[in-house]
Amino acid sequence: MNLADFLLWLHIVGAGTWLGANIVQAVVPPLAAAQGPIVAAGWFRIGRALGIRLYMPAGIIVLLTGIGLVIDSEVYGFGETFVGIGFATVVIGIVLGSVFIDRAAASAADAVESGDAGRTRQAAARLGAWGTLDTLILLFTIYAMVARLGA
Repeated sequence: MNLADFLLWLHIVGAGTWLGANIVQAVVPPLAAAQGPIVAAGWFRIGRALGIRLYMPAGIIVLLTGIGLVIDSEVYGFGETFVGIGFATVVIGIVLGSVFIDRAAASAADAVESGDAGRTRQAAARLGAWGTLDTLILLFTIYAMVARLGA
């Protein structure tokens, strides 16, 4: 395995981790809610912790390996459309995750713990919307990488 193959493998692992975690975050809240408010609030708090423990390392891996792949490439450069989409997605992911998704998860956990069902539904819906947006952007980016948009 040469350097480019290793970087591509690691790049895919990082993106797969990000996408897989997004899917888990979409599926688990109703399952946690069915177990009761302690589990539901705990899940939202765990989701917040994943930002630092899972999403940040995955995003760093995607960013660094993406840079490495472009530097190592004799064909593609930083001016390629698909490369720009990739960088933009990392930046958007950082903003969505650290600002909107984190706040929505905290709000959802607080709402569950306060017993306010209406606020819980609103916070969970807001969290779901931000997570869906992040996932759709990520799916488009994966398509852009595979299709090498603009190249």
